Amino acid sequence: MRAKSLKLVNIRSYNEENIEFPPGTTLFEGDIGSGKSTILLAIEFALFGLGDQKGASLLRLGAKEGYVTFTFEMNGEVYEVQRKLARKEKTVQQKEGYITISGKRYDLSPTELKEKILEILKFNEPPNPKAQSVIYRYAIFTPQEEMKSILWAPPQDRLQTMRKAFGIEDYKTAAENSKTLISKIKERSDILKGKIEDLDQKKKEQETKTDEIKKAEESLKKLAKEKEKLDSEIKQQESEMDKLREQEKELSSIQALIPKLKEDIKEKTKRKSTLQSENTEYKKEIEEQLQPQIEELNKLEKPTDKKEEELEKETEDTRNEERELLQTVSTLNTKIEEYQQIIDNKICPTCDREVDPQEFGEKLNNKKTERDQAEEKRKKLAEALENTQTLLKSLRNYNKSQENLKQLTQNLEDRKERLTKNLEEILELTNQVEKTDTELRKHQKRLGELKDVSEKIKQLKTALDSLKHKHEEAADKISKAEKQIEIYKEEKKKIETEIREKEKQVKTKQLLDEHRIWLQDYFTPTLESIEKHVMRNINQEFNLQLQKWFNILVDDPSKNVRVDEEFTPIIEQDRYEQNINYMSGGEKTSLALVYRLALNTIVRKVSTTMKTNILILDEPTDGFSKEQLFKVREILNELQDAQVILVSHERELESFADQVYKVEKRNGVSKVELST
Repeated sequence: MRAKSLKLVNIRSYNEENIEFPPGTTLFEGDIGSGKSTILLAIEFALFGLGDQKGASLLRLGAKEGYVTFTFEMNGEVYEVQRKLARKEKTVQQKEGYITISGKRYDLSPTELKEKILEILKFNEPPNPKAQSVIYRYAIFTPQEEMKSILWAPPQDRLQTMRKAFGIEDYKTAAENSKTLISKIKERSDILKGKIEDLDQKKKEQETKTDEIKKAEESLKKLAKEKEKLDSEIKQQESEMDKLREQEKELSSIQALIPKLKEDIKEKTKRKSTLQSENTEYKKEIEEQLQPQIEELNKLEKPTDKKEEELEKETEDTRNEERELLQTVSTLNTKIEEYQQIIDNKICPTCDREVDPQEFGEKLNNKKTERDQAEEKRKKLAEALENTQTLLKSLRNYNKSQENLKQLTQNLEDRKERLTKNLEEILELTNQVEKTDTELRKHQKRLGELKDVSEKIKQLKTALDSLKHKHEEAADKISKAEKQIEIYKEEKKKIETEIREKEKQVKTKQLLDEHRIWLQDYFTPTLESIEKHVMRNINQEFNLQLQKWFNILVDDPSKNVRVDEEFTPIIEQDRYEQNINYMSGGEKTSLALVYRLALNTIVRKVSTTMKTNILILDEPTDGFSKEQLFKVREILNELQDAQVILVSHERELESFADQVYKVEKRNGVSKVELST
């Protein structure tokens, strides 16, 4: 694998940064806390995800989202992988990312992305998203704080880590699994041995159950015949019971109907009596009131052919004419008085001249004659008016009597019609009462016929209950017999199954014993032998590499280094072992670096993916003297890696780096610039 470029957006102290990785040795130089190690952690995050670290440790404070895009080359193919982080409330989570392969983009979940990277790098590791890549951590990159941790790890943990890093843990795992399997096989074989001990006894039980089933089935046939006979008797009795139940319903219906019929007859008889009383009253009213009144009114004659309106008009005209005559008589009387006064005074009241008494005497007589004629005529009109008024009154009385006659005639017709209707209803009621009475007598007769039905039902029910009880007993016996047969069959089936299973177990035990012998005597010893041989060779090679880098870096002929069978580093000085806890800081860093380089070299040799290797070192020279710093050049030349990425605050490393990047933090934001 070779790194090509890295893009960081909102990662730790970086807002946005693009970094190119050319071949050769690249140094990222800067003060402590400037953001150098973030670059290396971002590469690991892009490849394998968060692992055991929290998302909040990578996402920039205050940023809602951030991502890392890493481009690398593997076996001539260029890949681009991107992972994203997003802040959700108080947590930071990994989001879906992508990888570009042969120009085609694949959007994948964090776990799917790790699976694809492990497949590309050919790292034989589980894709657990919460686990770091052991091969990457020990063969390519180890963070500064973990550089020395392997030196103080418990031996068994270190040895297991070595197995993972060298890719040979499968031998140990297989051997342990083999021993576990042998133990389980033996345990299983012992269990099977106990299970098959009673095989012959089970076969005898099978024969016994066969005989029991045969006897039970014969008994069941007898019970079935008895039940069949009871079924027939019960069916016959139930049919008879159904008939009696119908009669019982009929009886109940008649008992409910008879009071209704009696009440109906009573009501209709009462209604008939009421109608007869009404007719008696109507006849009496017709004979004693209506007919005599009508006959009396029919005898009346009409006083005139004139109408009331005509007589009223004549009356009004005569009264008006009489008033006019009265006015004339009054006027004439006034004139007569005037003439008489003139005659008595002999003076004209108008011109005061003397008048001729004879002349006014004639006028006076003429006026008196006119007056008397007018008075005579008025008297005749008064008499005529009185006659007309009398005639009008008589006509009005006649007309009123005719209206009364009309009403009486209508009343007479109504009463006659009511009499007819009542007679019709009386006749209908008479017929209905007779019909209802006939029906009542019929039901009363049927009631007598059905009076014993309840007793018959009671007797039949007692007999039927007895039959059903016997039937239930028979059914219960059959059910028990069937269940017993079923139990016998199930027991027989279970025994047969057990026999078949035990026969299989016999064969299985034989096969297990054969497998156990093969695993115990051949397979496991072979695995342990292979692992010891491989680990011995690796251990020897590791010691050579460790001593080689140690001798270059530590210029002290009295000191020597080696690892034991568990790869625990041992420092010897003048052939005496030295406790590494009492070494100086620079010596511990030197030991950690050479251990790291030896590990890198061995892993690269045993891993098929490390032929074109990349080496990433995070502050590898912390505590080194200047002489040791210059010896790092010699080590890097010896390694001959295609690509080396260094992170350090030591300026002395600039002289043997192919390109140097300056990392500075300004106002809390890290920037990377290529040094010229």
